[in-house]
Amino acid sequence: MSNTVFHKASGTNWLQQRSVQLLLLGITGLLGLAMGFLGLKVAAALALLPLAILFAGLVISKPQIGLWYALVFSFLASGLTRYIAIPWGLMIDTVLIIAMVGWGVRQLLTRDWTFVRQDVLIVTALWFGFVFLQLFNPESPGPVAWFYAMRALGFYTIIGFVLTFTYLREYRYFRQFIEVVFVISVIGAIWALKQKFIGTDAAEDYWLYVDGHHDEHVLHGVLRTFSFYSDAGQFGASQVMITLMAGILFLGPFSWQRKTWYVLVALFTLVGFLYSGARGALAVPVAGGMLYMFLSKNFKILLAGLLLMAAAYGTLKYTYVLHGFQPVARLRTALSADNPSLQARLRNQRTLGVYLANRPLGGGVGSAGYWGERFRPGSLLAETPTDSYYVRIWAETGIIGLALHLFLLGYFLGKGCTIAWRLRHPQLRAQVLAVMAAYAGVLLANYGNQVFLQFPTGVVMAIGLPLVFMAPHYDEQLLAEEEVRKV
Repeated sequence: MSNTVFHKASGTNWLQQRSVQLLLLGITGLLGLAMGFLGLKVAAALALLPLAILFAGLVISKPQIGLWYALVFSFLASGLTRYIAIPWGLMIDTVLIIAMVGWGVRQLLTRDWTFVRQDVLIVTALWFGFVFLQLFNPESPGPVAWFYAMRALGFYTIIGFVLTFTYLREYRYFRQFIEVVFVISVIGAIWALKQKFIGTDAAEDYWLYVDGHHDEHVLHGVLRTFSFYSDAGQFGASQVMITLMAGILFLGPFSWQRKTWYVLVALFTLVGFLYSGARGALAVPVAGGMLYMFLSKNFKILLAGLLLMAAAYGTLKYTYVLHGFQPVARLRTALSADNPSLQARLRNQRTLGVYLANRPLGGGVGSAGYWGERFRPGSLLAETPTDSYYVRIWAETGIIGLALHLFLLGYFLGKGCTIAWRLRHPQLRAQVLAVMAAYAGVLLANYGNQVFLQFPTGVVMAIGLPLVFMAPHYDEQLLAEEEVRKV
C-alpha cells in the first residue's frame, strides 16, 4: 500500500520507537512499585511531577500566573484540605517563591528597578525586616514556628506587592482582580447555602465533629456556615467585605448590566454573611461605609449613609425586629456590652498585658495562637487566646512590633485615601473606593478577629492594595485613551 497522507501518523511515530516504548514501560513499572511500597499518594505525586515541572516553568516565564494562582487558591485552600489532606497553603507559598525566581531572572536581565521603587514597598520591607529579626528573639519558639507564622505576617504582603507592581501595570488587571474575587465569593455563598439547606457532606462532617470544630460552628443546634473557607468567622468577614465592595460599585458610574451583576453579588454575599453568624464582621460595613461616605465628596451620600447606619444600629440595639430570624438574633448580641465573649477577650488581654510588660519584643513570631499550640504547647501565649489580630501582633512582636505594624497599616490607609481623593476617572475612582472601603473595614474587624492573618483576606489585600497604589498610573492611561477617542 502506498504511503499516502491518510496512512501517516506523524504525531505518534515516536511511540513506535523501541526505546520510547521501553521508557514508558519502565515509568509505568516504577509507578506500580511506588504505589505498592509507598502508597497511592506518593504514586500520584510522582505521576503529576511532570505537570508540576511544566507549571513551574510557566510561572517562571510568566510570574503573574503565580500571582493569580495564589489569589484563587487562597479562597479554596482551606476547603480543599478537608477533602485532600495535603498542605495546600504551602503549595501557594511554593508557587509564589517560584514566581519570585522568575521576577529575579527578569531583574537580572533588565536591571530595571523602576516598578519597585515604591514608598509602600520600603515601609513593607521595614516591617518584614523586623519580622525576620524576630528569629533572634530570645523568647522565639524556633525557626520552624517562625516560618509557618511569618507567611501571613509579611511574606504574602511583600511578595504580592513586588509581583503586582511589576506585572499588573495595566488597568484591565484591576478589573480582572475585582471580577475574580466577586465570582469566587458568589460561589462561596452558594456553597454556604448548600450547607445550610441541603446539609454538610462527609468531609465537612468529619471536620466539624471529629476534628473538633463543632463547638464554634454548631450553636444550639444551628449551623454557622463556613463554605470552603477556614472557618465561619473568616467566611463571614470575607463575604460582607464583598457585599460592601459590590454595593459601592453599584453606586458608581457603570452600565445597568454591570449594576445588575453588582446587585446579585451583594445579595448573595450578604446572605452568606448572615448565615455565617460572624458578629465581629459587622465592623466591616461600618468602618468601610464611613470611609466611603467621606471620600465620596457627596454630602447627600454622607447624610443618607449616616442616617441608614443610625437606623440599622437602633433597630438591632433597641428593637426585636426580625428576632425570630436566627442570624439577626445572633448579630444583636454583638451590640451587648455584657457579651460573655467580649468579657473573656478583655480578661485575656489583661493576662497578656502582665506577661508582656517586660517583653517589648513579645514572645516571638509563632509563639501565640495555633502555631504556639503546635510548637510550644503549654506556654502562656499558646494557652491564652489572642482572638484579635492586633493582640496577636502584640503578643508575638511586643509593643515595638505593634507600633511598627500600626504605622504600616496606617500608611497604607492614608496613601490609598489620598489617591482615591485625587483620581479623575469616575469608574476607576469607584473601584479604588471599593477596595479602600474594604481595607478600612478589615482594619476595624481585625480588632475582634484575626481576619488579616487568614486566607483569603490576606492575599486579597496583598494584591488589591498595590493595585490601588498604581491607580494614578491607570488614571493617566484611561484619560489618555479617552482623549484619543475624542480625536
